[in-house]
Amino acid sequence: MSSENGRPPQPNTGFVSSLTRQWKKLPAGFRWNLEDTFQPEDIAERLLPGEEVKLQIHLAWYRDIIGQIVFEHFRLLFGIVMGVTAVILLFAFISGYSPYYSLAPFAILLITIAMGIRHRIEHQQWRLVRTNARFIISIPQPNAFPLVDNIELKGMPTVMDTNWSRNPVWRVFQFLTGARDVYLSLAAYKFIEGTARVGDALILPDIMPDDILSLRKIIFSIPPPKKPQEVVFPEPQKVIATKE
Repeated sequence: MSSENGRPPQPNTGFVSSLTRQWKKLPAGFRWNLEDTFQPEDIAERLLPGEEVKLQIHLAWYRDIIGQIVFEHFRLLFGIVMGVTAVILLFAFISGYSPYYSLAPFAILLITIAMGIRHRIEHQQWRLVRTNARFIISIPQPNAFPLVDNIELKGMPTVMDTNWSRNPVWRVFQFLTGARDVYLSLAAYKFIEGTARVGDALILPDIMPDDILSLRKIIFSIPPPKKPQEVVFPEPQKVIATKE
């Protein structure tokens, strides 16, 4: 079984889960002020009465590679750092170099942790949620980390377009996984001359193909075929033939 963001579901154990349970004990108003920025996975508390989530889409898994290493494989990462540090210390002792070089792996570890936290937050901030009442799009504010904008729509987008990323690194991942950038136009739209790209649209980068298909099914829903109406007469009918 896989989760909605493409990663396998994680067991409800460990430090992160314990921290989440303690966080839930804080007053809702205080938590929501911060959660509006960090976009928690569980949005059940923020739904309207009777509202249900039909679809939730995040960025592709490869946009959170460093976050997965830090949060889900930290013991392995720390073990590698300790091993490299021991090798550097041994080499420094044999060769007479300064042992301060052994601090380099820990500096790299701290940088990796900082990058992992940022990538995980940004991965959570990019989100599209479709409920039975609203269409919610969350997008990080450019050059204003970790702030985020939430857009709520009553209707549905009218135009959907998929394109390659402008970033050559993400384009390689898109080629290997089938992910694409999704352009959503909400009302009026225009086409960019010389390209197959739609202008005046919101852009959701690096969406996996299964999520794109699920989004298409919601936006371009096909009405069920009409069945012939059955006519039932309450009693036998008399047929009268007309004369020519």
